[in-house]
Amino acid sequence: MAKNKNMAKGFLKKNKNLKVKRFLFFLLVATIFWILTKFSREFTATMLAKIHYENIPETAALSEGNLRDITFDLTANGFEILFYKFKKPTIDVPVGKYYDKGEDHFTISKNELNRMVSSNFNRNLAVKNLSVEELKVILDPIVLKKVRVIPQHKFTFKDGFKPVDSLKIAPDSVIISGPSGSLKNIAGIKTEKISLENIDQDISKTIKITSNNEEIVSIKPDKVTISLRVAEFSQGKFTLPVQVINLPPDMDIKLVSPNVTVSFDVSVNDFADISKENFRVICDYSKRNKEENFMLPTLEKKPSNIQNVVFEPKKIDFLVFK
Repeated sequence: MAKNKNMAKGFLKKNKNLKVKRFLFFLLVATIFWILTKFSREFTATMLAKIHYENIPETAALSEGNLRDITFDLTANGFEILFYKFKKPTIDVPVGKYYDKGEDHFTISKNELNRMVSSNFNRNLAVKNLSVEELKVILDPIVLKKVRVIPQHKFTFKDGFKPVDSLKIAPDSVIISGPSGSLKNIAGIKTEKISLENIDQDISKTIKITSNNEEIVSIKPDKVTISLRVAEFSQGKFTLPVQVINLPPDMDIKLVSPNVTVSFDVSVNDFADISKENFRVICDYSKRNKEENFMLPTLEKKPSNIQNVVFEPKKIDFLVFK
């Protein structure tokens, strides 16, 4: 008896599941028919089209204020509307076709613009109510400008080694081209970054010019050579007499330190050519510190190839005799 009851319950459950599945199937079929019926009808929807400017002549560039998109009303069935919502229409504007050399703009009529928009669609769909009456394209003339090259570098030197002189760039300026309005504030252009470590010899490298400015059409040349003379340095030191200049004729003074020690760096190759005769230390009385009665020593004469000059003492005290 229990067995018959279980069989009956199983039959009822199976029958109920079958009814649910049938209901869901018919609901799905009804929904598909509803969608097909609904989307087969014609709708009018507002669409957006991106403007793509192409074939721009080398003698001109697009002004920043030009339109980048327009809107319009499209009448089509629901499936086509949905498709073109995802696959956005584009308007290809062949600038070279409309541009006359020497002119700063050209205009595309509404009818021509309508034709460009309609060319996106597979069949003759109704395109209406463009957001602009005409498309005016503004152009800037391409100009040439000479700008200085700005090297970007990071150098570290081996102990005892230093640059002999400043970094040289050849050429030190380049010619850039681009819209006149965009180039007017550009005074220099940077090289790519170069990093060198433990340098102990002369440098000569060819590096590229870089620019993140999309308005720059060309850079000529687009490479420069940087060079730097490097040498091993040693320290030199001389004790030299101090000479006072611009002292009034009726003035008698005595320097507390009549001699100073001059320390300097010089390349090992030039060290033997440096002598005391290459130096003259002076103190200018007219530039003295009147409150504390001291003067600052300076080198009126020195070799051109020395660096990091240091005086000891750094100031010269003096006594005035009347």
